[in-house]
Amino acid sequence: MLITVLLSLVFAVAPPAGDIVVDSRQTFEEAIAGTSAPDSIVRMLTLVDVEYYSFDGRLHRGQIVIHREAADDIRQIFREIKARRFPVQSAIPIKFDKPDNGTSMDTLNNTYGFHYRPKTTFRTARLSAHAYGRAIDINPFRNPAVLRNGRIIPACGQYDPQIPGTITAASFLVRYFRQLGWRWGGSWTSVKDYMHFEKP
Repeated sequence: MLITVLLSLVFAVAPPAGDIVVDSRQTFEEAIAGTSAPDSIVRMLTLVDVEYYSFDGRLHRGQIVIHREAADDIRQIFREIKARRFPVQSAIPIKFDKPDNGTSMDTLNNTYGFHYRPKTTFRTARLSAHAYGRAIDINPFRNPAVLRNGRIIPACGQYDPQIPGTITAASFLVRYFRQLGWRWGGSWTSVKDYMHFEKP
């Protein structure tokens, strides 16, 4: 009886504040489960583990599904994000078997790479750079897309450069991505997609 009580007390103790919070720990197969992307695209993808400080001030570990050619870039960028303590809410691969499972930009301020879909900021059937694993969206709630008609994606997004986790033209993230050959959606003229970076 005493042993049972002692064990319950041990497991009831909260983990130390310095422990890493794991947001995502999936296999590659789990991360792309249910995607309708053709094998020719899936074969070019890889799963990258990343670490970042979230808005709770604690170190988190997540994952980004990205094109193999962009994997080293993402690793470098997240090392810089971690070093500068730029807050990232979470990095969880979007699940395709359950479209509204809490990892899409509509339900969570989640950072992600690969997502097999058309472009959402333009009226076109053309595939997004996300569909090839050549794009990443960072903190969508803080960095929404603002369309020419004023519509905001996601609808709950608010762009305020004074709030931590927001990306501006002067941000180290924009400079760092550009050095690695990426383009920032916040510099586009037809729409302002502040969350979005893509590598042609």
